[in-house]
Amino acid sequence: MSLHIIPRPQDLTLLEGPAAVLSSAKILELAAAVRPEAPAAADRLAAFANEAAQGGSESAVEANPTLDFVLDDSLAPESFELVVTEGGVSIKAASAAGALYAVNALIQAQRTPNAPAFSASSTPRYPNRGFMLDIARHFFGVKEIKQVIDIASTYNLNRLHLHLSDDQGWRIEIDGRPELTKLASANDADGGPGGFLNFDDYEEIQVYAALHGMTVIPEIDLPGHTNALLVAFPEASPDGKPREPYAGIEVGFSWVNLTSDDTWAILDDIVASLARRTHGEYLHLGGDEVLKVERPEYEEFMTRLGKLVTKHGKKMVAWHEVAGSELQDDTQVQFWTANFNLEKLATIAENPNVQVIASPAPHVYLDLKPVEDFPLGLTWAGLVPLKATFEWEPSEAVPVPAKMITGVESCLWTETIRTMDDITTMMLPRIAGVASVAWGSPRDFEEFAQALPTHARDWAAREVAFYRDPAVNWD
Repeated sequence: MSLHIIPRPQDLTLLEGPAAVLSSAKILELAAAVRPEAPAAADRLAAFANEAAQGGSESAVEANPTLDFVLDDSLAPESFELVVTEGGVSIKAASAAGALYAVNALIQAQRTPNAPAFSASSTPRYPNRGFMLDIARHFFGVKEIKQVIDIASTYNLNRLHLHLSDDQGWRIEIDGRPELTKLASANDADGGPGGFLNFDDYEEIQVYAALHGMTVIPEIDLPGHTNALLVAFPEASPDGKPREPYAGIEVGFSWVNLTSDDTWAILDDIVASLARRTHGEYLHLGGDEVLKVERPEYEEFMTRLGKLVTKHGKKMVAWHEVAGSELQDDTQVQFWTANFNLEKLATIAENPNVQVIASPAPHVYLDLKPVEDFPLGLTWAGLVPLKATFEWEPSEAVPVPAKMITGVESCLWTETIRTMDDITTMMLPRIAGVASVAWGSPRDFEEFAQALPTHARDWAAREVAFYRDPAVNWD
């Protein structure tokens, strides 16, 4: 007998007897008790009440379990304690976020067939647990991004990293720079129609993310991956010549003039606009795959870019090629591959004010195929079956001192991803594996695989596409 909770709490004890099966009325009663302190958790319970109303048993209707909820700020950040017996449910959480994660666990336990009574206590291993969606190669709008948030927040992820610019398109409105969306957004990696998020869209996404316990991290990739920017502003190109919209998936061929006043005036406006309209404290400024720029000039540019972010009241995230630049305090360096800049990466160990986000390919790159003949995805860093997302250790996969790693983030690049079904097929079930690593769940793949069919029944009921990895018995 087991519980199908993902990510699995670090301390989970099965108790005598069955767990209470909550009726829809009881779930709504719990939601009402939770709402003043944790509205996101309450909303999730209210949605689950509808499911219970359709599938509840007579015993659930007749039973009258006790319900108890309290916030306790003496607990570790984002942590929770959850006890479910035949007689009732007790939730103690450190914060609204902890309450949401307790509710996630409670709902998953309620969906577990013949769930036993249990007690659980859990604290996330890493404070930063993210998912990155590339909407530059192929554009996805508010509706699709909300669906991604729904999935990611179910697995206790708390950051949504949106890749908003690349060679193929510019996907975010910028104050005072209408050329970016007017001239550089109408293309995608196939040469088809693109699109962009206007100010209202971006605000709506951030509000929705916050209601689901997530913070949006916007990314504008600089100084490479910038063909779309140069379509709008050719004066920022190294030779000052116009650029044409690009369709394709090559990388490394574009970069801005690193020192011109025109470039920096444009970048100042971009960073200022993003800083003004972003709720969270971080902006991601790229820095990857700048293949045709000399290293000293690149480091000087990224140093100046970091200071620009600080000037506008935010902190910078950048891909790990930025290591070796002069980094501002609280910069987050996102490691993604051993193919670039490992010598420079070692130097950040000398800076106690820099954090590292672990995004090592292939383990967390969900754009990579799970099997060789899969119709979606690429294979540049190998294959990523479900087990590969679950059985890896950040401190071993990222060549920095373990104490510097403050987060894990999975990435979904969209060179081959064109529809919402494509997104969820590549996310599920693999995002559950990455989330388990980020949370610090016990590393028992057999137990994890046994839990997934219960989750799959929920995905199927909501008509969410997913991949039936052969390592799981889905029947």
